[in-house]
This record gives sequence, structure tokens and C-alpha cells, in this order.
Amino acid sequence: MLYLCLALCAMFLTFSFGRYLSARTRLFEKTIDEAIARKLSVSPIKIELARLKEENGVMRNLLIDMVENETSISPTTHMSKADKARAMNSRTLRRREIFGEAIFTLQRTQDTQRTAPYSKIRS
Repeated sequence: MLYLCLALCAMFLTFSFGRYLSARTRLFEKTIDEAIARKLSVSPIKIELARLKEENGVMRNLLIDMVENETSISPTTHMSKADKARAMNSRTLRRREIFGEAIFTLQRTQDTQRTAPYSKIRS
């Protein structure tokens, strides 16, 4: 009976020690992951990638606006000549606005590329 109690105690201590070591390992891994995330959050590559994602989203929205503007007037709709002229005029004005926004975005992109010439990511 004494041997059985000693064996159970040894198994319990081994199990407890194993859990302690695995918890300690997880804690160290979590600390290492947090340190890596902290270093990457201020990384110029990550900042540049976030900027590129932002510019990609802006250009995507501009392209969607262009497509919607070009399909805004359907040739099958029946309109009077004055309504059609007004619609074409507003369509042309919107096209100019969209192109102006696109040019502004591209110029801003080129300016940021000139100010950061030593960046590792170039578009």
C-alpha cells in the first residue's frame, strides 16, 4: 500500500511539474510574440504596407465610381432631349471630379515616395 501511495504521489508530482513547465513555456512564447509584435508595429515596412493598402482602397473606390458614372445613363431609358443633355452634363462633371481625385491621389503618392527614398518597399 505504501508503494502504491508513493507511486501515485510521484505521478501527481510529475504531472504537476509538467503542467508548470508547459505554462512557463506558453508564458515565454507569449512574451516573445508580444515583443515581436511591438517591434513590427513601428517597423517602416509595416507602416509602408498600411499606407499602400490605404492608397489601394482609395484607387479601388475611384475605379468603382468611374464605372458607376459611365453606366449611370442607360441608352434604353426614354428621356427628353433637355433631360438627356442635363444628364450628360452631370455625367461629364462627375467624370472630371473623379479624374481630379485620381490625379490628386497619384500626386500625393508620388510626393510620399520622394520624401521616403530609402524605403524598402517601392511601388
